[in-house]
Amino acid sequence: MVLRLLSKGKLFLWIISLMIIVSLICTYINNVPENNETSVGRCMSELTSIKYQLNVVTEYKNRIDRLLTETQKAHEADKERFKDVMESCIAMKQQTVICQSQFEDLQGECKKVKEDFDKLRTDIEKPKAV
Repeated sequence: MVLRLLSKGKLFLWIISLMIIVSLICTYINNVPENNETSVGRCMSELTSIKYQLNVVTEYKNRIDRLLTETQKAHEADKERFKDVMESCIAMKQQTVICQSQFEDLQGECKKVKEDFDKLRTDIEKPKAV
């Protein structure tokens, strides 16, 4: 009988132990969905935050792209104006060379006219002297 009581006591302990283990498992399973819901909420919150950050970064990128485009247009306009100024300078230089050449030609003609004038004056003064 003692053996039987000992077996009944072990059986009772086994049943109590089993019930405690089952209770712990049930409690854990019941808490897991709450953790998942919290995780889902946290994930949604983080997703919303990331979307906001992405929108901010996209806005900055668009601003930078717009500034880059404006800067490139201004650079092209400046480049075109510089090209026009350089062409104008080249034309002015050519015009200066032409004017210099004309000036030298006129100086030569002036010298000839002066020589002719001096020659005529001396020719006119010779007969008066005679």
